[in-house]
Amino acid sequence: MILFLIELRKKRSIKLSCTKYIFKQITNFLVLKLNFRDMKDSFVEVKGSKIHYVEEGNGTPFLLFHGARFNAYTWVETKTVEAIASAGFRAISVDFPGFGKSQNGDFDSLSSFIKDFMSTMNIQKAYLLGASMGGEAVLGFAVENPNMVEGLVLVGAVGVSSYESKLKNLDGKPVLLIWGEKDSVSPRRNAELILSHVKSAKFITVGKQHACYLDDPNTFNQQIVKFLKGE
Repeated sequence: MILFLIELRKKRSIKLSCTKYIFKQITNFLVLKLNFRDMKDSFVEVKGSKIHYVEEGNGTPFLLFHGARFNAYTWVETKTVEAIASAGFRAISVDFPGFGKSQNGDFDSLSSFIKDFMSTMNIQKAYLLGASMGGEAVLGFAVENPNMVEGLVLVGAVGVSSYESKLKNLDGKPVLLIWGEKDSVSPRRNAELILSHVKSAKFITVGKQHACYLDDPNTFNQQIVKFLKGE
């Protein structure tokens, strides 16, 4: 009888845990739906390709670019778009050509696409954030067009060594480097290479993995807002 009661309690406990988990997932889904409801899908034609982006807020433009496994909505899901907009900026999260809802296109590189996108949107200068693949694209754009850069946030950027000879072009620009503590995709030496050439760059760790913004989005967003405020 005692064993039966213990098993019954276990089953009830499991049921309760499952119910709590399901409720949490539904809540998260509804919150995400509310976020998307307030955010309108926008499209612009860049060199003949239909490019998708979402935006929120007003002020100095802040462009966000995703990694290879993600898309423009990633920065909505992590509430990074919301945080940047609330800080007084025009946050624009962009789908690279061939990703998300954007068409493929005839672009020399993702870095050149960024310049084409900004020109099409009549954005003369902006803050730019790029993660992993997006970080490399943003970095490649920035070293070639430092006059179009207000500041940079690079998150686990890959391919940094390809731009070593031109990293000095960014010295004096505000640059925030965010890496996961145990990033196994982009080694910390990529960040150290930037730090050695760009004295105005700052390095911090958030979370553990390569996509560190998924580990701790709140801290991630707080650090970006602090960076924008010059703290």
